[in-house]
Amino acid sequence: MRKLFSYVLSLCLLVGLFGFNGGTAEASSGLTIKDSAGRTVTFDRTPQRVVVLSPGDLHTLQALGVQVVGRPTSATPVDASLQSVPQVGNIHQPNFEKIVSLQPDVVIAGTSFLGHIQKAQSLGLKVVITSGSSVNDIKSSITLLGKLFNKAQKAKVLVGKIDSKVKKYNKTKTKVRAVILFGSGASSLVALPTSFSGDVLAKAGGENIAASFSQLKDYPGYANLSTERIIASNPDVIFIITHANHAETKKAMIKLMSTSSWRNLKAVKNKNVIFLPSELFAASPGVKITNALDHMNKELLKVRAKMKK
Repeated sequence: MRKLFSYVLSLCLLVGLFGFNGGTAEASSGLTIKDSAGRTVTFDRTPQRVVVLSPGDLHTLQALGVQVVGRPTSATPVDASLQSVPQVGNIHQPNFEKIVSLQPDVVIAGTSFLGHIQKAQSLGLKVVITSGSSVNDIKSSITLLGKLFNKAQKAKVLVGKIDSKVKKYNKTKTKVRAVILFGSGASSLVALPTSFSGDVLAKAGGENIAASFSQLKDYPGYANLSTERIIASNPDVIFIITHANHAETKKAMIKLMSTSSWRNLKAVKNKNVIFLPSELFAASPGVKITNALDHMNKELLKVRAKMKK
């Protein structure tokens, strides 16, 4: 009986020791990542309560199977599964009171949120910054979020789909010369190849006539609108990305195209002035970058078909 008691006591001590060590290992293992802004962020465990501030990152999280407790404020309809999720502002105008009330383990935001980092940290929020300035940036951000949420394999599959699209369109250069305008009327900016939309244009098989334009200091990837240079280049197509009030912006752009300086351009005369969907081109669409590549290539091929007639 005494031997049996000693055996049971030893077994209990052994189990307790393993349990204690296991708990220590779990607490000390944690997760450390370097985000797209080069910031090191450490977590005790995989974040469960997630707030996201940009539509592109929301698309990526959905594709990875990550649920969120807070989503970006948007007038655009969302999936039924997201309608009950509280809206928390966006990367430019975050609703910190709402965000804090949701007690997130992590806030996912694009690089434009960097100006709010100090305030976020003062409120005890952990922020992970993503980037969407190019197709490669989007791929890196998908990989980053895959690591953060223990979805690395899913992230790898999503990145592979993007690579397949790029490889497909790299084989068929359309030789269509294009310019991308972002904004409203004469105050628009011109997208350079280093911008997100400019990168999509190049990877979808188009040629950007603004490749030699000078980049603006305050708006990396964009140049001032130079009517003279655009007239001199005479593009085959003019792509337009609207923002803010889309109806008013579209009206202003149509008015600009009707002025004497623009109406004799090849693109205007051939009715190749194309408004791109803002949800795919105004900012990074996350995993929906494949849709943006498809859309751009389709429009370029339409223009090329017209040119051959």
